[in-house]
Amino acid sequence: MENLKNKIMAHLEARYTLDPISVPDDLKEIKRFLGVFKLNMYNWKMEKVRKISVMRCSVRVPGLEIFAIEIYPESDYDIPLLAIDFSCMKKKSFVYMNLIPLFQGDKYQKKYISPLKNVYDRYDLGPKKQAKEWMAPYLTDYSVYAMLDNSLLDKACECSEDYLLFYLEMLDSAEKITDNDYKKRVEAAALHYCDQLSEKDGSRKMLGRFTGMERATRIFWEVIR
Repeated sequence: MENLKNKIMAHLEARYTLDPISVPDDLKEIKRFLGVFKLNMYNWKMEKVRKISVMRCSVRVPGLEIFAIEIYPESDYDIPLLAIDFSCMKKKSFVYMNLIPLFQGDKYQKKYISPLKNVYDRYDLGPKKQAKEWMAPYLTDYSVYAMLDNSLLDKACECSEDYLLFYLEMLDSAEKITDNDYKKRVEAAALHYCDQLSEKDGSRKMLGRFTGMERATRIFWEVIR
């Protein structure tokens, strides 16, 4: 996962100037249980993007490596959000890649989601895992949400890079919203998703077992959101 993190960051740094956003000292690096658990959190911003959030987590026992990145555009742009999440165990890995739609209408889906089909179809990453109910409005035909055998992990990593590159092309061509009412709708939709993630995502409880629930909650609300 460290290799994937470095590749993802290299794609971003090759195209944009990343400006760090400070993360509270007690959240940016957490080590517990004599090094059995280690968590690092990073935030940046860049042109057209209010926040890039990166999580890198290692649990030596029973063996878990996590890499996750979320990209949140400024509310001046109505493009989807991007989420890439890998949770790798000894034999299987949970993989999530998604362009998170702000709206469900056919026009929005056709403009921003349907073009992802060409990338999605290049990879065969198995059947989708059943997602939590709160996520249903944010999953599309081209979301990857699966528990994979680790024999497919290299392919999944390549897929995540292609999802990122597709997204960055979309970001580059995004045009600023000129309708103030629509801009408010975009901002509200993006923040609603962030609130849903912070309140309902099951990984917060998993993280809380190692960091304590107070710090896990703060990570979701102060760093990831």
